[in-house]
Amino acid sequence: MNNGRKSQYTELDSNHSVSTNMNGQEAADGMFARGVGFEEQSTQAPRRGTMFGTLKEAVGGRMSTHEGRDDLVARKENAQLMGGTGGEGNMEKGNHEHVENVEITRNRKLWVYFTWAMTFWMPSGLLSACGRMKRPDVRMAWREKVAICAIILFLWFVLLFIIIGLGLILCPKEYVWTMDDVTNINTAKKSYMASRGDVYDITDFIKQTGHGNSRNRARPDQLSRYGGFDANASFPITARAACPDLVSDTRDPNYLIQYPVSGASSNIDEQAGVYFKHSPQMDPRSEELVSRDFYWKYFQPTMEKFKKGGVVWKMDWLNTMYKDQSMQWLVINKEVFYMQPYIDAISYAGNTNDTYNFLDSRFEALLNRGGYGTADITEDWKGLNWDASTMQTNYDCMRRLFYVGTVDNRSSVRCLFTNYMLVAFACVLMLVVLVKFLAALQFGNKSRPSPPEKFVICQVPCYTEDEESILKTIESLAGLEYVDKHKLLFIICDGNIVGSGNEKSTPRIVLDTLGVDPEYDPPGRDYLAIAEGSRRHNIGKVYSGLYDFEGHVVPFMVVAKVGTPEEANRSGNRGKRDSQILLMSFFNKVHFNLPMTPLELEIYHQMRHIIGVPPRNYEYLLQVDADTEVMPDSLSRLVSACTGDQRIAGICGETMLGNESKSWTTMMQVYEYFISHHMSKAFESLFGSVTCLPGCFSMFRLRSSNGKPLLIAKPIVEAYSELHVDTLHKKNLLSLGEDRYLTTLMMKNFPKFKLKFIQDAKCRTIAPEKWSVLVSQRRRWINSTVHNLAELMFLPDMCGFCCFSMRFVVFLDLFGTLTMPTTLIYFAYLIYAAVRNIADVGYISLILIGAIYGLQAVIFILRREWQHVGWMLIYLLAYPLWSFVLPVYSFWHMDDFSWGNTRVVVGDGKRKIIIEDDKPFDPSSIPQRKWMEYEKELAVAGVLNAPPPNMNPNAGSSKEDDRMSLYSSQSGAHMSRADSSMAIAQMPGHPQTMYGAQMGSPQSMYGSPVGTPSMYGTPQMGTSSMYGAYDPRMSSAMVNPQMLAMQQQQHANVGSVYDSPMMRQSTASSNIMANDPRLSTAMYNPHAPQMQMQNARMGVPEAWAPPSMYAQDQSQYVPMHEMGSHSGRSTPAFPSDDQIIDAIRRILVNADLATTTKKVIRAQLVQEFGCDLAPKKDFISKIVDQMLIGGA
Repeated sequence: MNNGRKSQYTELDSNHSVSTNMNGQEAADGMFARGVGFEEQSTQAPRRGTMFGTLKEAVGGRMSTHEGRDDLVARKENAQLMGGTGGEGNMEKGNHEHVENVEITRNRKLWVYFTWAMTFWMPSGLLSACGRMKRPDVRMAWREKVAICAIILFLWFVLLFIIIGLGLILCPKEYVWTMDDVTNINTAKKSYMASRGDVYDITDFIKQTGHGNSRNRARPDQLSRYGGFDANASFPITARAACPDLVSDTRDPNYLIQYPVSGASSNIDEQAGVYFKHSPQMDPRSEELVSRDFYWKYFQPTMEKFKKGGVVWKMDWLNTMYKDQSMQWLVINKEVFYMQPYIDAISYAGNTNDTYNFLDSRFEALLNRGGYGTADITEDWKGLNWDASTMQTNYDCMRRLFYVGTVDNRSSVRCLFTNYMLVAFACVLMLVVLVKFLAALQFGNKSRPSPPEKFVICQVPCYTEDEESILKTIESLAGLEYVDKHKLLFIICDGNIVGSGNEKSTPRIVLDTLGVDPEYDPPGRDYLAIAEGSRRHNIGKVYSGLYDFEGHVVPFMVVAKVGTPEEANRSGNRGKRDSQILLMSFFNKVHFNLPMTPLELEIYHQMRHIIGVPPRNYEYLLQVDADTEVMPDSLSRLVSACTGDQRIAGICGETMLGNESKSWTTMMQVYEYFISHHMSKAFESLFGSVTCLPGCFSMFRLRSSNGKPLLIAKPIVEAYSELHVDTLHKKNLLSLGEDRYLTTLMMKNFPKFKLKFIQDAKCRTIAPEKWSVLVSQRRRWINSTVHNLAELMFLPDMCGFCCFSMRFVVFLDLFGTLTMPTTLIYFAYLIYAAVRNIADVGYISLILIGAIYGLQAVIFILRREWQHVGWMLIYLLAYPLWSFVLPVYSFWHMDDFSWGNTRVVVGDGKRKIIIEDDKPFDPSSIPQRKWMEYEKELAVAGVLNAPPPNMNPNAGSSKEDDRMSLYSSQSGAHMSRADSSMAIAQMPGHPQTMYGAQMGSPQSMYGSPVGTPSMYGTPQMGTSSMYGAYDPRMSSAMVNPQMLAMQQQQHANVGSVYDSPMMRQSTASSNIMANDPRLSTAMYNPHAPQMQMQNARMGVPEAWAPPSMYAQDQSQYVPMHEMGSHSGRSTPAFPSDDQIIDAIRRILVNADLATTTKKVIRAQLVQEFGCDLAPKKDFISKIVDQMLIGGA
């Protein structure tokens, strides 16, 4: 098999089989692309006839390249070697093994090499002995986790190095102050002083006593005058003491030469007269002042302990003084020298005999440049023609007499580089935040849209929810402000499981909530589940009925996965993904007319002939969790948005918390839920690429407006039904984050379509109330987010360009998720830096953080949702948990899974998947048939519109036994009645409903009285339809062949009936029909008038037609098109051009273009609309031509 290949759907041939193209190269070929650097999808078992070895083949028909027909026969002959996996620990490990060889992709090999390079130091034996990791695939997952954690730690190091370490290396912390800074630090609490280029903190010094001599003590108020000033004038240094090598004793025998020279300089320190002057011989009585080295001997040692740093000068100011003010502020090797006193002295008229000229004449010549160049004379200094000894002597002299500080480098490019970089990053992030803010300011449409006439199936997967949650969800869906007949509650119970705190199993809770008779037990149906080995075989039971809630009468279907008889613990449980695939695969097979498993055939049967709605009519799938309450107008808003934009493939609304005040754990989550929708999802929606449509409340379009399958497309169903979830990456994609991965698959396969968010559609869900539950939930969410975003990074088609693209947003989300803990680390560093003053506080970061949360606050303020002020404070208090504790825990527990009974062995360039189980199982043993064939058999047997038989062992009649044998023959498991355990499908007593079914108690939902009870009580089921009384003549095996042919033809075009003129008139006449039981069934099933007229033309009695298409009293039947006037029969309403165009489009989607002619299309249109379309012949031909050449 070609690695990284990609299957592409092309078209249906005349036999409705699917042709595939397996030569497309997968576009994303990075480490986490398909194959993910992890695994290529496993080789599938072969197909023989209509029997499929795997669900992938069942939905798309992919043949194995490793095994052919003969191989399959050989495998059947050696059934003992096949076996299967026990899945998630449901069964004990068996003795059967099934081995599959799967090619290892190049990306996977590279990733494995990298993983071993990162974890070579850990022996496998130690992991096995101490870590209790006996299996090599579990040990490999641990190594992958460690490798990923190493990558995450490296990213942390890089990020922290950039924002903290790089700045410290390029520009270390300097304890320096400008003279302006010193001047401003002059208070009673803090007082600084400068002297000869150094800064001193004299706050405590001036409070000490004992300064001065014994006769003239210095008071604190006198010492405080030094605060904020340069005290050089108070501590003068003589030239001879500072430069003994340049100033001889003959030049200054009494140590009197000081700079500035009195009378020579006009730039005298204004504070010089205020200070006490510590000159030698100033006070002969002072032992200290007598010393000629007073400054170095007494001042410096005393003040050293008060020294804080140095004085710095900005280069721009020095150049200004040098050029504009003619002041000799000079720079040599970044050190600043104030040479103006020396220039004044040597130019002084009293400088006889060059008394004050002691520096080298070459340097003095350099000083007289007349403002040439800049204040920095370093190069000129080095270029003087003197020896090193002379240069050093002059430098030491200047350093002692004229040094005033250093050049301020804090504003240099080197020091500001990291700031510039952080500013650039901050600008990009602020731009993203600003766009998110603007996206969140979309206030939506407050007016409620009129419910669109689109058929929606509301899928509710159940697992261990309690009665209250299930009741709330069902009632919220039933009470939606949407046409009742256009929505179907489809509830899937994932296993016969009793949840914690529940007294009944989940299926029983659901059925009791819906008012189903506990005495009814339909037969179990086989289907192929999403599992490995024998756990692929699962059995489900189908129930259907009407649910009455506050005036809403809504059809429902329940599929209870009960498991095989061998399953003793958690029987039937296969996971949420299996529940989703069950419905997706069903609609995929409906769309492509593929063979179906017995369970899918029964779903089709009850949906089509008991509920009365053809499966092809459903256009949208609303996914709702069993603990979610949907707001009444939400479905209308979602469908209206999709109707207004035909390129929307998926959409979600806002999820709020229904238990926000339950505990501190729930309070922490309120603001996080709010902002994740109103900023993150709203922003992504601008690109039409919401990266996660939450499974608790989202809606997908099953097919596009032109009939192209979307959610039910072969690539989606194939990828989402992956069986071998045997690597760390696949586990995180398919076991932890199946909802997000489904969104990822939609983005992968349909980049031209949109995934949107609208804020007006709302729901409430139950958030974890305990910390341990929240940790478990967030572990799944965070890890699935990482792996899904990694998948999206390599998609070739994403909206936008460069930094203004969805790819860049995905990168930011991925990088932000991985490095989230560094935020808290950086906050801790900022606090430490501010307290210890080891570095400047990152004001850019603080401004960015303030802007982010400030804009978030503006959002709920503008929306007048003041309660979020408090929720935001609680969220911020819990920020360390969100940003550090939960991510770190999640990353380290990335491999925390149940691995089932599948072992993976690598060798010879292939991965051998060894599945151990307790029994052999061949997926092809589950019979699969096309619906048309199955429907014909039911019609011939007279049970097409009859409910499934009751499998209760104490119930039965000759009629029921015959019907039961027919139903039971469709199952490949041949279960006995006693093996079936689920019961259901009795509606409680209700008045006459709009669907025409008389549902009184104790009459069953199918119209027959309840019989003698046994295990649950045995309902004696009659053969009536849910929506109308069943005619006993229908039980006869004599069926008019013309009737069957006509019926099959109608089913082939069943997608058009709800757009017929009669159906459109039915909406306007709903009030009349709701009050007249004779009309209610005809309203719900628009086939009734067409079937009646056609039967009359063919000579078929009305009683032969499916009973659900008629009212209970057929003698009083009124055709749909006459309901407005009740004036007798008339010709059907003539269809509009739009209706004809829609019907032609549907016909062409499902037609074989090689054999379909315009005449055939016109005949189908006549049959659909029930009227002569001869006047529209030219119009029909024109539309067909336009559609075939792509013009319509």
